[in-house]
Amino acid sequence: MEVTLHGVMGGPETGVRYLAAIVGCRPRLKAALAPLAVSGLATLDLSLWIGGGVTDHGQHGFEAKGRYQAAREQLGLVIAVPRHEAETTAGDAEQDAVLDWIRRGLAQPTLSAAARKLDLGAVSEALARAR
Repeated sequence: MEVTLHGVMGGPETGVRYLAAIVGCRPRLKAALAPLAVSGLATLDLSLWIGGGVTDHGQHGFEAKGRYQAAREQLGLVIAVPRHEAETTAGDAEQDAVLDWIRRGLAQPTLSAAARKLDLGAVSEALARAR
């Protein structure tokens, strides 16, 4: 399975703090998910929106919403992390926080009926080993 990961930062301080962690997580995600085969899912496109001083993504709390394109076998998952949660992460735990947010987003995303048919449990299990 192919996986992409990009971040949308809610402020310059968020970018300074989390951009390197997101970049560092990409090879870990790719290694964990490359051997995985999920029927109907060829690409997992992860977008991590981290709240900051300019825009507080996830104003209503942590949330994950997915959009599935069956013809392309692609699931786009937007994971919104509130500013207060991003700010309370320990200073040396950014990569672990990013992986945890992705795991949480995959655990209970808001999905369409078609996307709910995908076996995301296998993806979550593979990510649990990506530490």
